[in-house]
Amino acid sequence: MKTAIVVLRDQGLQTACRIIGKWSEEEPVSLYLHRRLEGQEHVQEREEVKEAPPGLRPHYFDKLNDVLPKLWESSSLLIFIMATGIVVRHIAPFLQGKDRDPAVLVLDEKGEFVISLLSGHLGGANAWAKSVAQWINARPVITTATDVQGLTAPDEYARRFGWSVEPLSGLKEVNSLLLEQGYLKVWTDCLPEEHPLRQDPHYHFLEDDDQEHAQLWITAKQVSGNEVFGHEVPGPGQLQGKSRPLHLLPRIFGIGIGCRRGVSREQVMEAIAGSLRQVGISPKSIRGLYSIELKADEAGIIEAAQTLGIPFHTFSAQAIQNMNEQRGLRPSEYVKEKIGVDGVCEAASLLGTSQGELVLPKQKWNGVTVAISKAKSMW
Repeated sequence: MKTAIVVLRDQGLQTACRIIGKWSEEEPVSLYLHRRLEGQEHVQEREEVKEAPPGLRPHYFDKLNDVLPKLWESSSLLIFIMATGIVVRHIAPFLQGKDRDPAVLVLDEKGEFVISLLSGHLGGANAWAKSVAQWINARPVITTATDVQGLTAPDEYARRFGWSVEPLSGLKEVNSLLLEQGYLKVWTDCLPEEHPLRQDPHYHFLEDDDQEHAQLWITAKQVSGNEVFGHEVPGPGQLQGKSRPLHLLPRIFGIGIGCRRGVSREQVMEAIAGSLRQVGISPKSIRGLYSIELKADEAGIIEAAQTLGIPFHTFSAQAIQNMNEQRGLRPSEYVKEKIGVDGVCEAASLLGTSQGELVLPKQKWNGVTVAISKAKSMW
């Protein structure tokens, strides 16, 4: 996560220093100051930031528009310390959507109020507003209707647990239902009884026989009417005579990949798509791609992970072989001869899901092998 704090005037810089002084060293933060502040006492020399992340140096700008396009693309959280009207006018041309805009906070220069301005739920602005306000003894200003009414919206749960929302256009209707009814009817085929969302009294979970009455589905299955990389996939879709329910898709599956050296991104994507179709799993329920360390620089896998927007992680040959032996996975003489382990994709998928459950054994494609495992835990 990348954060940028943007300041126009000296008094705002003092408030920025108070925030930076509380910032975790593990979270990168950048400070952007108007040129008029250049030459003043260096930020690291101020008492409030002695515990700030090492190496912090301010960046200077003449006009906000000079830096805002880059910050908008590269940041997950933007903190503006200036008048709200200035921020609104400047960010308006960059707005794209709930799932793409960064979280935006606005503070007055004295640091008395922390306003959650944009991406309150999916972007986490509401949660950040509360945290920053607590750090500097300010008052968080949160205006999303569900939060005002003491309700937790589905997209807020999605943010907390790293789930996907589909379709995003359905959020408005479902959140309105939550406000009007005070609860949502929910069906799930994957959420364990002990999961925190099941403890929320505003979410009424239905049995399978009442599935058609649910307004919210929590499932990792592919939604009908959508495609996996250009191929139509059957799954839970539009209910007869009713609007399709909103779907929350937990990222609970890991894909293990083995391949010949030099395979293309297209080959890897085709293998993943074909494997997902076999088990009816949504690409949005995949948490990552996994393989052996020998493949850490394999461009085809790296590019496929980038296309999917998920991480690519590798494991040592010893860890892969230990998992093969522990689970009694099917050995391959060819793989053993080439890289010294009994197999790659099945073991890698299990390691990627913290030794979960193998739901799709090794599938052979054009120069690529794929296996899929399901994680034991969902949080």
